[in-house]
Amino acid sequence: MKRWQTAGAVLALGLAAGVAARAADPRPELWFPVGEKLTYRIYWGVFQVGISTATTAWLEEDGRTLLVIRFRTRTNRLVEKLYPVDDFLETVIDPITFLPVRTTKRLKEGRYRADETVVFDHARGLARWHSNMSDKNKTFEIDPDTRDVISYMYFMRSRPFKIGETVKSRVMADEKIYDLYVKVSRRENLDLPNLGRRQSIKLEPEAAFNGLFVRKGKLWMWVSDDTDRFCTRLAARVPVASVSLWLSKVEVVNNRVVAGNDEEDDEESEMNDEPAS
Repeated sequence: MKRWQTAGAVLALGLAAGVAARAADPRPELWFPVGEKLTYRIYWGVFQVGISTATTAWLEEDGRTLLVIRFRTRTNRLVEKLYPVDDFLETVIDPITFLPVRTTKRLKEGRYRADETVVFDHARGLARWHSNMSDKNKTFEIDPDTRDVISYMYFMRSRPFKIGETVKSRVMADEKIYDLYVKVSRRENLDLPNLGRRQSIKLEPEAAFNGLFVRKGKLWMWVSDDTDRFCTRLAARVPVASVSLWLSKVEVVNNRVVAGNDEEDDEESEMNDEPAS
C-alpha cells in the first residue's frame, strides 16, 4: 500500500499554571471544530482493508496553546497477516499563523519502519529533519509559508475553490521541498458509507521537485462543496494497486485537549469487507 502522507487528558503541572497558560494564550476560532474526528474506510480495489482516523485537539505545551492533528491508519484482519500497517502521523500547529511547529511520522508497513521528526523554524527559514532510527539529521531552507502535508490539507479547508483554477503551494514531505500544484477539476456527487450523498469538488494534486513533476503514482482528492470542507474521498493509483479512502463517520468533541505523548488508539467496528460505493 502506498505510503501517504489516519483521547487523552492533559498532564497538568498544576491547576494554577494551567489556568495561567490558557489565559495568556487563548484559543482562536478556526474554520473547523477542534475536537473533530473523521473516520475513513480504506479499500484496495473492492475490498475494505483498513481504517484511518483524523483527529484534531488542543495541546498545552511549554506555556503555549497549540493545535495538534493526528492520523492513525491500521489494516484489518483481512490483510494484517499478509501486510500489516500501523501508521501514526502527527502535526503540531501554531493556531494563530496555522504554520507547522513540528511533525512526527511513525510507520509500520510490512517490514518497513520509519520514525522521523521535523521541527519547523519559520523565524529562521529552516526545517530540521531527524531520524530516530538512524540518528541522521538534515536541515532544509523553507519559505515563510512552507507547510507539511497535514497542515496544508487543513489550511486548504479555509478557502473556497473555483472550478478550473490551479493553486500552488510549498510543501515539505519525505525529506524534500515540493511545489505542489492542485487543479480544481469539477463537482461530483459521492455516495459515502453511512453518510449518504454529498456533493464534492474533485482536486488533482501534482508535485514538482526542482522543476520535474513527480509521476510515480496518481492522486485524486474530493472535498465537500459546503462550509465543512471535509475530505470526502481520496484515491491513489500506483503501479501495483488502486487504493481509495471514503469518509464514513464524523464526530465532534468540542475543544478536546490531549497530552503530548498520546496516540489515537480507538478500535473501529466498521472493519468489514464490503465493497466501496
